[in-house]
Amino acid sequence: MAEEGKNKPIVIKRIKKGGGGGHGGAWKIAYADFITAMMAFFLLMWLLGSTTKAQLQGIAQWFKNPERVSLMGGPGSGSSNSILPGGGKNLTKTVGEIQRVSV
Repeated sequence: MAEEGKNKPIVIKRIKKGGGGGHGGAWKIAYADFITAMMAFFLLMWLLGSTTKAQLQGIAQWFKNPERVSLMGGPGSGSSNSILPGGGKNLTKTVGEIQRVSV
């Protein structure tokens, strides 16, 4: 009986697991890439729609020659003298400086 056990072949069962097919996780990565691309496209369209014509021309000039616009300045390159839309140097005014005449 001891010799019968020596002559038996050793069988190794290797089980191949599938990739999961439709139940795997690869679709999640593709979906996340798609959603990220759609978000970037939406932000680009939103920003292009909310800029003024002068800003769009400044952006176009920058893409034509980025060094000249950044060094020389010009319309649309952010070269404003005041951060207030109405102008002036008094930052407490929101509509611009208004000169009041005292009576």
